[in-house]
Amino acid sequence: MTAWQKWVGQNPLFHYHLLGQARWLLRRPLHQLLLIALPMVIIYFWLLSKASQESVHALAVSLECVVVWLLAPLMTHSLFAAEFEKATWDMLVITRLSASQIVMGKFLPQLVLLAMLLLPFQPLLLLSLLQEHKGLSGFWELFKAQWVIVSWAVLLIAATLWLSFRLRRGMTTAAVAFVGQIFVLFILPTLWLIFTALFFGEEIVQGVVEFGEEKWTVWGWMVDLRYAVWFYNPIIALAGVYALAETTNLQSAWLWGLWQGFVYLLLAGGFIAVLIRTVAKATRKPI
Repeated sequence: MTAWQKWVGQNPLFHYHLLGQARWLLRRPLHQLLLIALPMVIIYFWLLSKASQESVHALAVSLECVVVWLLAPLMTHSLFAAEFEKATWDMLVITRLSASQIVMGKFLPQLVLLAMLLLPFQPLLLLSLLQEHKGLSGFWELFKAQWVIVSWAVLLIAATLWLSFRLRRGMTTAAVAFVGQIFVLFILPTLWLIFTALFFGEEIVQGVVEFGEEKWTVWGWMVDLRYAVWFYNPIIALAGVYALAETTNLQSAWLWGLWQGFVYLLLAGGFIAVLIRTVAKATRKPI
């Protein structure tokens, strides 16, 4: 049995979560759906018309980050917690599903929903790209920016899914996921900036400001732990994608964004692998 057959084709949990979440949305009262969807549709078509006249690239990328990175934990926080809160976990355990089928049956549908969230932003970004007349270099920037956004969202989904199993409370998981993301994105870089300025001197801080100068080698920034808190921050990674693209003489810029996204996906895979082993150990099921 291939991985596709095991985790998707012959996995009823995958189909249940993929179709069940769509049915849950459609069963909401019509006035609630309109209250949520109508303002978003109006804003979207306004942005679309504006993008056909002038570039809204920065605004579209910013909105994409806010929507995707905020909704990623919300899509995932209750997937395992609800099983414990509704006392359905024992019924799931006695099924013939393996530990990996249980985990991937909950994880993979969220990636499908993530793709659906990303899809409406692509026309905005492509229209803005045409307005900027950047050619192929613009498409390369767009690809790297989307790579960072998607890979960070996948990491959020994987980490929140792991938290959902460990904490077993939906609201607690959502709170920890949101607070943790705010800490990593905003508080930790600020604290590290203060710490390095106090104990290592201004040259460390100046190194961040001067990123892109000749002293940086092709691989230097990838392994320098002094700057890891900043350079592996997805907001800084996104800003660097566009800032470094303006530096025509920089040879190390081509890996910027790609490497961070790879690290995010590697961490996401680690969370999922640990979760599968944890579920297998807790349920005594095969992997």
